[in-house]
Amino acid sequence: MEMYWCMSGLFLLTLLSDHVVTHVSAENIEGGNSTSSSARGGKLVFNVVRFPNSACSGTNSLNGTCYTASECSSKSGTAAGSCASGFGVCCTFSISCGTSSSENNTYAIISTYSTSTDSDPCIYTFCRRNANICKLRIDFESFTTAPPQGYVAEATATATAFSNSFRLGQCVNDVVKITNPGGPSPPTICGVNTGQHMWVPASSACNQINIDVDTGKTTPRSWTISVKQFECGSTSMPQDDCLQYHTGTSGQFYSFAWDKSVTTLTTTSHTHLARQYYDICFRRERGYCSLCFTPYITSAIAATYTSFGVSTSGDAAASQSALSTLCGKSAAGTTEANQDYIEVVNLQATIGTTNTAGANKICGQKFAGADGATVPATACTWSSPFRWGVRFSDSEGLAITATATPANNEYENEGVGGNGYMGFYMDWWQNTC
Repeated sequence: MEMYWCMSGLFLLTLLSDHVVTHVSAENIEGGNSTSSSARGGKLVFNVVRFPNSACSGTNSLNGTCYTASECSSKSGTAAGSCASGFGVCCTFSISCGTSSSENNTYAIISTYSTSTDSDPCIYTFCRRNANICKLRIDFESFTTAPPQGYVAEATATATAFSNSFRLGQCVNDVVKITNPGGPSPPTICGVNTGQHMWVPASSACNQINIDVDTGKTTPRSWTISVKQFECGSTSMPQDDCLQYHTGTSGQFYSFAWDKSVTTLTTTSHTHLARQYYDICFRRERGYCSLCFTPYITSAIAATYTSFGVSTSGDAAASQSALSTLCGKSAAGTTEANQDYIEVVNLQATIGTTNTAGANKICGQKFAGADGATVPATACTWSSPFRWGVRFSDSEGLAITATATPANNEYENEGVGGNGYMGFYMDWWQNTC
């Protein structure tokens, strides 16, 4: 028997002399197989092609898994182009409301949601493809639902004004929940979340994405959600308590419901979601020792707005930055209250070369590593693991009249400007040691 290897070891040609193959048994665990045979000059030529079920890019613009054509059909997938040098097909998977999938790279897609014909709630179920799957990465490649309660200007302290204050940032129409059976669930979201992602522990009881729509509202809704599965021990996964994870040396990140297509910042352009408690993690790259942040949009400084607005601005009657105990101060201005802030360990105002003591809580209508800054500034941390902790409470405290002081609210003060309910859209980068 002669054996020849070619095509990087994926193609095995075996010449069998005076032997008739009556049965072929091919085991396919984490790999695809394709077989064929033909007779040549009294000899039976038997071809065996074996390839891994790796990720592939389908011709339908979806990511898929490389399977044989018969496997793809049996799994109810869609063959979208070839893979494995033409011996396999790029099999893509898309499920509809009320159905489930245990395939890697599964999509949930609705291009235009219909309140009369589409399911409400729309529930997608994702199950592990094997017991060694530890995490799911959920990517909101495009995602639009009804926005959260936004700011409504009130000239006087009316009941409506206070009601809007308490509901600001809450998902009062559409509600999106992702389950994590046996563990803490990710925060509830709504609004525009295109480009966002979540890492969720994969449950043996399966995970669900539940999109509950207020069918009485006619706001446009659409989404393309992809779910990838990662095996335990994968170096691509973050630590267990990281909801979001960024790699590389630079990029941008933003709070849930931040619509990146809206670049003109106004009183009502952005509203961060309420009840948000999670960590955004950054992998410390080899040879890099510090992580820096600055608002992505700063061109609106003259109009008082930048792409960072998180809670109160401390004691000043102006839009500025605040740190530590100034974040979430009570109305009396003497004690901390349960308000919104960002948590970064040892955030510092200057870019140095050593890790020194800094602030752990950051808030205000301007981002900076010092109290009282009236323009945004870069701030950095040398403390790893690198994290940006989001700590947004259940409700907002707003100024009702132009005479209200920034120290007591999160606020749209008509006499001063600024808003502490906007959220954040930040640049980040790492610095070499």
